[in-house]
Amino acid sequence: MGIFLNIPVFKQLLILMIAIWAIAVLLRKIGLPTIMGELIAGIIIGPAVLGLIEPNEIIDILAQLGIFFIMLHTGVETNPREFVTAVRKSLGIAMVGALFPFLTSMSIALLFGLPFHTALFVGITFTATVVVVTLKILNDLNLQNTRLARIIMASCIIDDLISLIFFSLILSVIKSEEIGILNLVMIGAKATLFFGIVIVTGYFLYPFLSRFFRDQGGKGFTFLLMLGIGFGLFAELIGLHMILGAYLAGLFFREEVASSELIIKVKDRLYSIAYSFLGPIFFISLGFHITFEAFTYNGIIFLVVLVAGCILSQVISAGGMARLEKFSNLESLTIGIGMCGRAEVAFILAAIGLELCIIDDAMFSILVFSTFLLNMIASLGLKGCAVLLKRKDKSDLNIVTKTY
Repeated sequence: MGIFLNIPVFKQLLILMIAIWAIAVLLRKIGLPTIMGELIAGIIIGPAVLGLIEPNEIIDILAQLGIFFIMLHTGVETNPREFVTAVRKSLGIAMVGALFPFLTSMSIALLFGLPFHTALFVGITFTATVVVVTLKILNDLNLQNTRLARIIMASCIIDDLISLIFFSLILSVIKSEEIGILNLVMIGAKATLFFGIVIVTGYFLYPFLSRFFRDQGGKGFTFLLMLGIGFGLFAELIGLHMILGAYLAGLFFREEVASSELIIKVKDRLYSIAYSFLGPIFFISLGFHITFEAFTYNGIIFLVVLVAGCILSQVISAGGMARLEKFSNLESLTIGIGMCGRAEVAFILAAIGLELCIIDDAMFSILVFSTFLLNMIASLGLKGCAVLLKRKDKSDLNIVTKTY
C-alpha cells in the first residue's frame, strides 16, 4: 500500500506540476526556452530558497526516467539519413568545434587547481552543445530551413554524440581508476563492440521487428521502450552509460520500420513525457542541488573565465572550420555562435557527475550557471547575426536589381 498513501510525496508532486505548468504558460508566451525557467523554479522551491521540496528517492527516480525519455525522444527526432547527409559538411566543424572547447575548459579547470578527473569531467560537460534550445532560437528567427540551420543542428547533434561517447570512455576510466594504455585499448574495444552491435541491430534487425511496429496489436510504443531500456542496459553491461543506448534505440526508429501514423504517435507521446512531465521534473530537480556557497570570489572568477574560454574556443574553432568549408565570414560567425549553447546533454552529464561524486554541489552550481550565460549569449548572438544576414540578403538583392 505504501507509495500510494504517501501524501507528502503527492503534495510535492502537485507543487512540481504547478511549477511546470506555470513556467510553460509564461515562458512560451514570451518566446523563451522553458528549460531555464525550470532550473530557476528548482532553485526557488528547493532547499536553496523556499525549501518547499526536499530531494527524495521518488523524485530522484522520476528525474532519472526523465533523462531516459529525453534521450530516447532526441534519438527519435533525429533522422539517421539526414544526419548522415549533413555529416559530410559538418563533421569537420563538429569535431574541431568539440575538441577545442573540451581542451580549453579542461585546461581552465586544471589551472584553477581542480583534480584531473574533475577537470576532465568539466571538459566533457562543456563539449555537449544544445540541440533543442538552438533549434528553438533558429525557429524564432525564421532560420530553421536555411543551410546554416542544417549545418548548426547537424554539428550540435554530432557534438552531443561525441560527448556521450567520450563521457562513457571517461566514466570507464574513472571507475577503473587506471589510465594505462591497455585499459584505454580495452575501453575503446568495448565502445567499438557496443556501436557495432547497436548499428547492426538498428539497420538489419529493426526491419525484422517491423511487424511489432506496424501491427496495432504489437504495441509499438511499448516495444520501442523495451528496445530503449534493452540497449541502455547493454551499454551499462559493458561499462558505458544507459543514456547512450536510449539515444541510439530512438535513432533507428524510422519510417522504414514503422507506419507514419505510429511515428507521429510515438513522437507526440515521447515529447509529452519528456518535456511536459518527467523531463521538467529532472530539470527542476537539478535546481535542488544549487548552492550559492559556490559563488565566492574565486568561484565567480572561475565561472567568468570558463564561460569566456568556452565562447572564444567555440567561435574560433567551429567558425574557423566553417570558413574553410567556403562559408562567408558572417555565416561562419553565425555557425560558431550557434554552437555556443549548452543545456540538456550538459545538464544530464553534470547530474551524473554529481551522482558519482566526480563533482560536488559547488562545481555543479558553477556548471549550471555557466549554461545560463552561454544560452543567453548564444540567443543574443544569433539574433544579432540574423539581423546582419537579413541586411546582407537585402543588400545583395539591391545589387542584383541594379545590375539587371
